Amino acid sequence: MQNFNYYLFVVDEESWDIFKSSNLITINNKDTFQKISKNDRILVYVSSISKIMGLYGVISKEKEEITINDKQYSYKFDLNLLEFFDKSINFKDIVPKLDFITNKKRWYTHIGGVKDAKRISLKDYTTLIRSLV
Repeated sequence: MQNFNYYLFVVDEESWDIFKSSNLITINNKDTFQKISKNDRILVYVSSISKIMGLYGVISKEKEEITINDKQYSYKFDLNLLEFFDKSINFKDIVPKLDFITNKKRWYTHIGGVKDAKRISLKDYTTLIRSLV
């Protein structure tokens, strides 16, 4: 059995449009870049609509200066789409079941303040996936 790490990437709608059309995500956070490895799983949460839109596997990563929509990035991940989620769930309804969200009343602070990605447990990942399929 393979051992994956699981991440929740928080993006805006513009970034999501780029993400889904290119299977590529770019970041500037060196710590995040170093933590994420090939085959790790990434759930993409679009903040403006409070919805998880997709699940990706990391194919490769590299330090590369890249410009997207006049913004400079230092690192990129090439991804493989594993699942696109059409089902709409109210993220707030899942919050009580998620361990990484410790302040259940102000749950949005755990999501809104995330820079690039938040590592989540297998339990939280499974809870999210089960609510989406």
